[in-house]
Amino acid sequence: MNTHRKIIEEFRLNNDESLLNDFACTHNGKNGYEYSDDKNYKKRKNLILELYNDYSSVDKPLIKNLLQEELKGFEYDIPVYTIDLCAFMLYKHMEVDDVYDLYEAKFGTGSDAEAYVDIELVFGLSKEETKTFLKKEKTQKKLNQEILATIEWYESNPKAKFKSREEYINYFETIKVNNIKSDLEEY
Repeated sequence: MNTHRKIIEEFRLNNDESLLNDFACTHNGKNGYEYSDDKNYKKRKNLILELYNDYSSVDKPLIKNLLQEELKGFEYDIPVYTIDLCAFMLYKHMEVDDVYDLYEAKFGTGSDAEAYVDIELVFGLSKEETKTFLKKEKTQKKLNQEILATIEWYESNPKAKFKSREEYINYFETIKVNNIKSDLEEY
């Protein structure tokens, strides 16, 4: 069993966040404009890729932790591919309130993620179920309105064709992930 898989298995057992200290998004102390400004990016990328090979709903705390570290990395211009992988893993095992994390993955870090991360993630389990949840949920009214407006804006495009949840999962797992893995070989 490789080191990354050992960390994943141990995290599954006890959710010990200290296991992830060496994977936190951390500036390397140098001035530059490349992904290497995050000294832990390569280690975190490899952990994410290993997790993608075998993950389940039990891994949601780990996935969410890694997603948050990836979102911090936009300051260092890290590639969006690892954000997309984490967001997809969360999407695949999501509950309706995970829409907030998925919305942040798409719209919380700037134009690269906005362009690359697919809107189907924000639609959640289904657009209608997500909209109903956002209309009823009362603790984050402003954010709920923002997400609802975003979904409705996408829906207003008569030429847009959105994948169902099942179609999107199939697309990601058979096509998009291969492109992501290929692109990550550069980093």
